[in-house]
Amino acid sequence: MSRVKALTRRRPWAADTVLALAVAVSGLPSMVGPHPAQAGVSPWQLRLLQLALAAPLVWRRRAPTAVLAAVAAVAAVQWTLPGGWLQGDIAVPIALYTVAVHRPRASVAASCGIVMAVAALAAVRWKPGDWPAAVLLLWAVNAGAVALGGAVRFRREYLAALIDRTVRLEIERDQGARLAAAAERTRIAREMHDIIAHNLSVMIGLADGARYAVAKSPGHAEEAMEKVSVTGRQALGELRHLLGLLRQDGPAEEFSPQPGLDDLGDLVERVRNAGLPVGLRTEGDVRELPAGVQLAAYRIVQEALTNTIKHAGPGATAVVRLRYGPDGVEIDVTDTGRGGAPSADRGRGIHGMVERAGIYNGTVESGRGADGGWRVRTRLRTRPAGPDAPTGG
Repeated sequence: MSRVKALTRRRPWAADTVLALAVAVSGLPSMVGPHPAQAGVSPWQLRLLQLALAAPLVWRRRAPTAVLAAVAAVAAVQWTLPGGWLQGDIAVPIALYTVAVHRPRASVAASCGIVMAVAALAAVRWKPGDWPAAVLLLWAVNAGAVALGGAVRFRREYLAALIDRTVRLEIERDQGARLAAAAERTRIAREMHDIIAHNLSVMIGLADGARYAVAKSPGHAEEAMEKVSVTGRQALGELRHLLGLLRQDGPAEEFSPQPGLDDLGDLVERVRNAGLPVGLRTEGDVRELPAGVQLAAYRIVQEALTNTIKHAGPGATAVVRLRYGPDGVEIDVTDTGRGGAPSADRGRGIHGMVERAGIYNGTVESGRGADGGWRVRTRLRTRPAGPDAPTGG
């Protein structure tokens, strides 16, 4: 049975041709010797009608409505002739079934009405004494053909909908995977930018200080180079931790945790060693914040101080103010440098800060301070802001 279905799907015209031949052969007894009910009709007329009913079925899938119209027309001609039914009349419900499978419901309703009318006229013509029973029989046959065709149509539409849904789910799954991969790449790129830019800036500052101190104060130069080594090792450790998160076979316990607010003191100390005087002030009730918020706050302070090292100029100082609030934390990083418009490099860093803050419904404001220099003000929220909650600005 499955082979027959497969053959029908591959060569529908061949299956329709076989069906048409079967309908034609079914009327062979009438073509050889007419049935008593077909008295008054010549054999050649019977043969012609039988072939005319069967032949259109070859095109029933390609032109269902046209085939039904042709078969119904032949049946109407047959109704005008004396005699009774033909075996080839089975072509009418077959054609009606095909219309129910392949054509819109409006076409099915119109075709069904026409066929039922022809069937009623034929029943009255051939069974004048018992035409109600004949009408009911013919209508039942044609209604069964329409019902069967509708069931096949519904099953095909249902299977097509399932296939379409499966395809769309696969596309959405692939898109989700690509978006997740892109988001992860963006996060890693942002982390690497913050780690590398900050630590390289600190190492460059320490190395410059060591170069100037090597002649007059070798001890200070050696201390500065030792701090360069410590800073480089710390940067390498952070990078190993970050890249280790991408490994599927590497245990996370091998790597140190991500930095948080408790590590701001070490960060400020490294920046001081690089030659930038930095103060750290904490206000409000200190409390434990989510790890993601702490990491975002740490990276924002790190990026702001890195920009200060790069752009503030000689003699600048900086202050980091950390204020704990009921719905989050606020960070102010100000310096006494040259200020002015941000360069392209500083602009990229500010854009990264805005992205980090946006994850926690936060805001970032940057620009020239009231007393000169540069100011970066950030608010990170640990819970959604209510309508009366204050906003950073």
